[in-house]
Amino acid sequence: MPFTERTYRIIKEMTYPVTFKVDKNGFIILSSKIRNLLSLDHDFKENDEVCGRIYSINKSIGAFIAIDNKFDSLLRINELQGVHIEGEFIEARVKEVKSDGKIELSLRKRAYLEIDNDSDNILDYLYENDGVAYISDKSSPEQIKKLFGISKSSFKKALGRLYKNKDIKIYNNKIELNEGKNV
Repeated sequence: MPFTERTYRIIKEMTYPVTFKVDKNGFIILSSKIRNLLSLDHDFKENDEVCGRIYSINKSIGAFIAIDNKFDSLLRINELQGVHIEGEFIEARVKEVKSDGKIELSLRKRAYLEIDNDSDNILDYLYENDGVAYISDKSSPEQIKKLFGISKSSFKKALGRLYKNKDIKIYNNKIELNEGKNV
C-alpha cells in the first residue's frame, strides 16, 4: 500500500478494510480510502447487533466503522471507551438509523440491560476503596465518566438500583456501602 493511499499507520498482522486498483503495469495498489465505497443502503434497524472494522478515527467526532466491509457507520467519541485503533474489529449495537441511512453505533447494551453492569462496577469500586466513593448524584458528568466510564444518567439509574436494594447510602458528597455489606 503506497504511503499516499494510507489514512493511518499500518500495523503488521492487523486486518484492515481496503480497496484496490490495478495500475498501468498490472500491479495491485491497495488503498485505505474506502469511505466513498461504503453504502448507506441497508436493512439495519435500532438495536441490531453488528460487527465491523474501524477504518478511520477522528478525535473530535469518533470512530468510523465499516460494518460487514460494506456499510458505513459511526461510533461517536462519547461512546468510545479505552484505546482504539484503525483495523480493530468492533462488535456494537445500532443505536440509531438516521433518515438518510447513516448508522450510529453504541458499545453499550440497551440501558435496562446495562444497569446491572453499571451497578456492579460501582459496587466493585466501593469494595476496592474501603466502602466509600467521593462522588454522588450531584457530581459532574465529567467526574462520573472519568471514574466509572458511564454517563451521568446511567450512573443515577445504577445508584437508584443500589439504594433501593439497600446496598449503599447516598450523601451530598459521597456514597458508602451500607453497614453489613462486606468491605
